[in-house]
Amino acid sequence: MSDPLNPLLKSYSTIASSTIGHVLDIGYLPGIHAVNPVRHVVGTVRTVTLNSVNAKQIREALLASQAGDVLVIDARKIGDRACWGEQRHRAAIYHQLAAIVVLGAVTDIGALRAMKVPVFAQTVSCLTTRAEGESWVDFDQDIHYFDSVISTGDLMVGDADGVFILKPDIAEKYVAQFQHMELVEQQKRDQFFKQHPPENYYHLLNYADDSERERIK
Repeated sequence: MSDPLNPLLKSYSTIASSTIGHVLDIGYLPGIHAVNPVRHVVGTVRTVTLNSVNAKQIREALLASQAGDVLVIDARKIGDRACWGEQRHRAAIYHQLAAIVVLGAVTDIGALRAMKVPVFAQTVSCLTTRAEGESWVDFDQDIHYFDSVISTGDLMVGDADGVFILKPDIAEKYVAQFQHMELVEQQKRDQFFKQHPPENYYHLLNYADDSERERIK
């Protein structure tokens, strides 16, 4: 990971994507959703652009990645073909990546839903990449997605509500505001559940992890 980003990664580990969405539009990735269980993830972006049906060279990005990185793979040039599945995800887990974001399709959805490390994508497809022809992949190139320009070194924040990718200066500019918003929201929640039993409102085992359940008791 990039050392200058480390304090930001720690700060954003408690900031929900929807908190960012109360303030910013820029950096939001429309149409990108979690495809396996995820509560919250942050990491440093590494970009990959796939330009061919043969996706073999994605392996090079995995090998070059560091623990805590988030691979953002632009697979829009291959249409409905899935470039990510169970086998590549095992490699991502082995290399301790924080998350995978695919601007395109994934496959092996049954396996991915049972695996560790969050995966975010546009859709699911049984049509996949193939070992045909040359593999053309660009690494660490800017990716233009709607109004966002995604670059290696950006900060990614993702959870079940969606994904934001922020430039480090933008993330630094707003972090104190986001932390204050989270604190106010937690105070409102705590005050409410001092007067109302949480079991009247939530299926607790599905809603929160152990630490969250403790806070709303």
